[in-house]
Formats: sequence, C-alpha cells, structure tokens
Amino acid sequence: MDLLTLSRLQFGMTAFYHFLFVPLTLGLAFMIAILKTIYLKNKDERLDKLAMFLMKLFAINFAVGVATGLTMEFEFGTNWFEYSKFVGDIFGAPLAIEGLMAFFLESTFIGLFLFGKDRISEKMHTFSAWMVALGSTLSALWILIANSWMQTPAGYKIVETEQGVKAVLIDFFEAALNHTTVFRFLHCVNAGYIVGGFFVMGVMAYYILRNKNTDIAKIGLKFALIFTALVSLLQIIFGDIHGYQVTHGQPLKMAMMEGKWENEKGASLDLFGVIDQEKQETKVLLEVPYLLSILSFHNPNAEFKGIKELVREYQQIAKEAKEKIPVLEQKIAELQNSNASKEELEKLKSELAMAKANAKAYDITFDDLPSVALVFTTFHLMVYLGFYFVFITLWGLWLLKRGKLFENRIYLWILVLSVPLPWIATELGWIATEVGRQPWIVQGVMLTKDAVSFHVGTTNVLFSFIFFLTIYTLIFFVFLYAMIKYIKKGISPDDYGEVEKPSSPVGNITAFSKTEKRF
Repeated sequence: MDLLTLSRLQFGMTAFYHFLFVPLTLGLAFMIAILKTIYLKNKDERLDKLAMFLMKLFAINFAVGVATGLTMEFEFGTNWFEYSKFVGDIFGAPLAIEGLMAFFLESTFIGLFLFGKDRISEKMHTFSAWMVALGSTLSALWILIANSWMQTPAGYKIVETEQGVKAVLIDFFEAALNHTTVFRFLHCVNAGYIVGGFFVMGVMAYYILRNKNTDIAKIGLKFALIFTALVSLLQIIFGDIHGYQVTHGQPLKMAMMEGKWENEKGASLDLFGVIDQEKQETKVLLEVPYLLSILSFHNPNAEFKGIKELVREYQQIAKEAKEKIPVLEQKIAELQNSNASKEELEKLKSELAMAKANAKAYDITFDDLPSVALVFTTFHLMVYLGFYFVFITLWGLWLLKRGKLFENRIYLWILVLSVPLPWIATELGWIATEVGRQPWIVQGVMLTKDAVSFHVGTTNVLFSFIFFLTIYTLIFFVFLYAMIKYIKKGISPDDYGEVEKPSSPVGNITAFSKTEKRF
C-alpha cells in the first residue's frame, strides 16, 4: 500500500475507535441531567441513584474517549502535514476552542458530580450534571464546526505567502456557522442521544430479566423509552433536512449515496441495489418512484444529477479555472506597474490563488472516486437502522400504555440485543459522510491525495498504524470489561441505599405528568 492509503487507514482506524465512545457521552450526559432535574421536583431517591450509577458508566466511557481522541489531533501534523499547512489557520481554531472550552468544562464538572455528592447542595449537584452535558455538547459542536468547514468551506480566502499557498479566515461566524453546520450538528448529537437511550434501555431491561434492582430498573426503562422514542422520531426529521442540504451542497456525495450514475428526472429512491463501479451502473432491486426527487428538491419531477454528469461539470470548472489563471496573472502584472491600490492588488492575488486551487481540486476523473458501493451501502444501512429505532421505541410505548412493558420478555431481550445497533448506525453514518466526501479533503479546494505528509515514509506510517491498532484494540477490550463488570455488579447498596419507594411499582416521573395515573 502507498503512503496515501496507509495514512487514510490509520486516521480512519483511530477515528473509528474514538467515535465508539463519543456518542454515549453525549446521550448519557443529557439523560443524567434530565434525571437529576426530575429528582429535584419529585424527590424520588431512585432517580438520584440511577443518575449516580449512569454517571459512573459515563466516567469510564469519558476516560477512554479522551485517551483515543488525543491521537487524532496529532495525526493532522504527522500524517496530514500539507493539509495542516494549507488550512491550519482555520481548522486549528475550533480544535483549540474545543479543548479549552468544552473538555475542561466537562472534566471539571464530572469530578464535582461524582465526588461532590453529599458535599454540595442538590441544586448544585444538578447544575454540575447540566454542565457535563453542556461540555459534551460543546465538544461535539466545535468538532463538527471544523468538519462542516471541510465539507462546505465558507468565510475564507486563499493567499500566497512565503510559506506557500494557504487558506486564511476572513469571517469567523460564516466559517463556523455555514449553511450545513447546524443540521449536521443536530443530526450527529441526536444520534448520540439515541445511543445513550438504547444503552440505558438495554441495561434496565437486563436488570428486569435478571430480577435485579427491578424497582429502579423499571423507572429507568420507562424514562429511557420515552426519551429514546422522542429523539428517534426527531432523527428522521433531522436526517431528512440534512440530506436535503447534502444534495444541494455536495451533490456528488449524494449521488454516490443513492447510487445514481445517470441524470434522472423524477428520480426514484432505490432501497436496494448492487453497484458495479467498473461498468458505472447500479442494478436496482427495489425502488420507490419519484421519492428521491421529492426528498431532494421537494418536486416529484425535478432532475437528480448523476455521478457521470457531476464529474463532467467539475472537469469544466477546472478547465475554466485554468483559463482564468493567465488572465489574472496578466492583470496583476499590469497593476504592479501602475499606481493601483494595495487592496485591489491583494484581491486579484487572492482570486489567482483560488483559481489555481480550483483548477487542481476540480480536475478529477472517475479513478479519483471512492468506492461507491461502500458509500451506498453504509448510507442505506444507517437509514434502515434509524427506522428500526423508531419502530422498536413505538412498540415499547404501546406496551407501556397496555401495562405489559415489564412482563414482555421477548421485547426486553430485543432491547438488550439492540444495544450495539445505534453504535453501528453512527459508525456507518460517519463512513458514508467521510468516504462520500472524497476525493476532497476540503470540498472543491484541496484533494485528499495532496494533503498527505509526503516527507513521512510508508514504513513509519505502517509501523504506527499497527502499533495504534494494537493499543486501541486493547483499550477497547479493557473498556468492555470495565463496563460489563460494573453493569453486572448492578446498583450496589452504597449507590442504592435504603429509600422509601412509592406505592406504584414503576415510580412517579413528574417531568412528563403530575401523577402516575395521568402518565
């Protein structure tokens, strides 16, 4: 394998492992904060004990997430030096803010929540839970701001310096909150809520099946079920809006996600298909007529552009940029010999630098495309899992309404076995997102093959890849061991204590209603 392939594999591997821990921190932190808030109102000690139990699981996950995440930031300098040199002035800012603002906020209040119990007031203890949730959310926000800029860059210009061509920031808010950031953030963070919800439902279902901590498990399952049903339904909405944005901002990515090679008016949504990249065709097994045009353009007769047409369009953009270069060079030469203002000269130089970047970045062929089959498959599996989560949670609400939720062992076992599925969905989503962005590391500005550290030998990258793969795998199994051991142990007497239990066997969650009967 060449240097580029190895560098991609290493970063993909580290990102894959790190993202195993990120979604659960997002979901658990928010759920813990809600539980503590409900506890402040109804003083049901079981909710407080459940929150403490979940925070200890959160702490295990957080520690491993920090350990696996640090490596990724260093890889930008070691494996992707040309990228860091080109966009470091823009990309480095959100990463620095994430560390200084979000990480320290989250880590500080985790300690206060875990070790401040019975030392601070209940209001302050609840406040610390919300600060942990805020820290987790802000961390995701700044990382997604950086990622969104790579997907749809904005608020920047390209200049030539003594160190070479580089992108510089001209509008921070435009770069940070470009038109795709908000819904990419909502889609990703909400996926973390689904992960947390299914995790808690699975753990509580396990306790009920094993007749262990059943009173607290029942109230925990009820709460997690309602929470997860809401966020699962929201994810369908966020996913639809985000898909609409991808269609208009990154049409090549969406064409690969849908496996469309040719332009198609009144495009069908292909539910199942087999991609043949060599023949540049997709064998459709099941389709829904007009639905893709409706979802992508809100018009059943709209034309959906295929991969072939888009590649030709990008080649035309590259050609026009190449033709623009000598014209701009001549204008700059003329202005340098005149009394033109410095601002006007700098503007032309920036246009020239952008034209050179576009001429290179858009000059792509079909050989530069990633595996369309991988993008198509991961995207569709993620969507199918999203609808599965909606089905499972609505089924659970139906059982809850009939009063059979805690007695239906088949459903409880489904919850236990479904715990890994939201993790799989999030990983599939990121694979579709990042592989689908290729061949660019920054959309339309820089090709991934031009971003690698050319001065680093393939032997060094291969060695570090094997080394980190080994270390990360060991860390993952240690994480699994610690989580499973703590879950099997259950909520210990120190956590649970002797509490006065309400007369109702499933508790009283007054955040959703004032009485158990109303609920």
